[in-house]
Amino acid sequence: MRSQLARRGTISRRDVAVIAVWAFVIAAAAGQVAGAFLRPPGERLTDLNVYWGAVRLMLRGGDLYGFSGHDGAPFTYPPFAGLLFVSIAVFPEVIIQVLWTAVTLIAVVFAGCLLRDAVVGRTGTLPALPVVCLLLFLSAPVSSNIRFGQISFFLGVLVLIDCLDTVPARYRGVATGVAKAIKLTPAIFIAYWCVSGQWRKAITASAAFLASTALAWLILPAESIRFWFTEIWSVDRIGNIVTTGNQSLNAVLLRFDVADDARTLAVGGLGLLVVGIAFYCAVRASRRGWNLAAAVIVGAAGLVVSPVSWTHHQIWLVFAALCVVSAHRRYNIAWSVSVAFLMIAPVTSVGGDLLGDAVAGNLRFGLAVAVACFVPLQDARRPTGTGERTAPRQPGAVTAALDRTAP
Repeated sequence: MRSQLARRGTISRRDVAVIAVWAFVIAAAAGQVAGAFLRPPGERLTDLNVYWGAVRLMLRGGDLYGFSGHDGAPFTYPPFAGLLFVSIAVFPEVIIQVLWTAVTLIAVVFAGCLLRDAVVGRTGTLPALPVVCLLLFLSAPVSSNIRFGQISFFLGVLVLIDCLDTVPARYRGVATGVAKAIKLTPAIFIAYWCVSGQWRKAITASAAFLASTALAWLILPAESIRFWFTEIWSVDRIGNIVTTGNQSLNAVLLRFDVADDARTLAVGGLGLLVVGIAFYCAVRASRRGWNLAAAVIVGAAGLVVSPVSWTHHQIWLVFAALCVVSAHRRYNIAWSVSVAFLMIAPVTSVGGDLLGDAVAGNLRFGLAVAVACFVPLQDARRPTGTGERTAPRQPGAVTAALDRTAP
């Protein structure tokens, strides 16, 4: 952009708009970081404290799953995650907090690059990047990842790399397999690749998962036995799953005081129904070359059926704002604005006075179900090389902003 300004010798309105959006991005990122580091020491990056403290305890001969963080939370991830976190346990906690936050900010911008390319393409769209980054930094899932020092956003980026086919075919699935070995939630994407006939990707992901898990078994056998035979079933270790921060089907039924037996049947039956519909919709989207839409649909289904879907897991719903739903511009703008509002505003926590707790407390769950099963989600950019005859799609609000800022 600087070279373009030098060639023209003037600054246009578009240049001013791009600079202004970048300024908002920096301000939003700084605000999220300040919100995390201005908290009292015992409430600062609490999930990162669990990663760091649990592995340090393990290195001293203690129990990886016996550690409790500042907020009383234990370590709940597979042993391979503990193996990776050894790299952070050798540094003082404050240093790790700063480095972890810095890498998270970089990951958000990197995700913005992936999403920008998926939405409007690479050619001539560099100024489009700040619009996508601004949406991400303002969103509640990114805010939650930064505030708690969570790993969920990193895992989402790993899965996104495979879903958008950003690496050579022989490597697609590796990132998702490693992500599953760190945390089990990406498993739904491997199941989707099997259903959709993307066997090479599914096999590669499964092999990466098994290799990572086997490495953890070799190095941490006792921890592996404990996790895979005991801790994996201990849902009560995850925290208070009834709060509105959890937007899974299981949590919604808990909030409505559904009896345990009926809730188990409902979660199983309705969960399978949601996943089945989502896979059908995602396969149709994938066959049309809409890789982002397919990934968002599967990600939304994962949020519904997972026992817990905390705010920091819900990044797939933010990505949905970058998709379109119609050939009509006004419908796409309405969709993008609505999704962005639901994922930025604290609707589940403070919306009760306007809509009632039963509605406001479950709004993002409703959005996840809609994205997984009902909304005709499509990529904003027409896939190259497709011969399918479809009506030209008008951009949504975010995509329209990208078009206006492109040179």
